[in-house]
Amino acid sequence: MTQAHDFLEGVLGNPSRAKILRLFVLHPKETFTPSEIARRAKVGAHSVNTEVESLKKSGLLKEEKGQGSTTRKKISYFSLNPECRQLNAVTTFVHAISPAQYNDVESALRHVGRMSVVLLSGVFTGDITRPADLIIVADSINDERLEKAVKSFEPKYGREVRYAVFSTPEFRYRLTIKDKILRDILDYPHRVLINRTNLL
Repeated sequence: MTQAHDFLEGVLGNPSRAKILRLFVLHPKETFTPSEIARRAKVGAHSVNTEVESLKKSGLLKEEKGQGSTTRKKISYFSLNPECRQLNAVTTFVHAISPAQYNDVESALRHVGRMSVVLLSGVFTGDITRPADLIIVADSINDERLEKAVKSFEPKYGREVRYAVFSTPEFRYRLTIKDKILRDILDYPHRVLINRTNLL
C-alpha cells in the first residue's frame, strides 16, 4: 500500500521541517526545548537543531534562554514569533492543508475493527479547542491496533490525538439526549469519515 502524500512535506521539501512547523502551529502558546521538539515531532536531534535554526532565521520562531529544571546550564526555549508578519498566513496555510490527510486516517483505521462511524474534529480540522479529535463508533474493535493507529497520527499533527470509542447503541443514545461532547463536535466544523449505518 502506498503511503499518502503529506502536502506540507512536499511543499517544504523537508519532512523534518514540516513536522516541526506543524508542532509549533498547533501549539501556538507553548514553548519547547530542542529535546521536547525531537520527542513531540518524532525528529532526530541533529535535524531539530538544523530546522529550528532555519525557522528562526525566517522569523517564524523566536528563542529565549532560561534555567533548566535539573541543571544550572542555560537552555534554549523556542516558540512562535508573534511579531513575524507572515505568521498568520503560515498558520492559516498549515491548518488548511493538515485536514487534507483524511486518507491517512482511514487507511490506518482500516484494520482496527468493524466501525460504523468515524468522526474527525479537533486537531484534524484545525480547532484544538474541541473536546475530542477522533470519535469512533464500533461494536467490534481491537484496542491494541487502535492505540497503534492513533499513535501513528501524532507525529504528523505534533500533538497527542484524543479519541473516544462508543458502541452503536450508546452513540445512538448520546445523539438522542444531545450529549454535550457530541454537540461540541457536531455543531462545529467536523468531518464524517465513515457513516456506514447512516447514524448521522
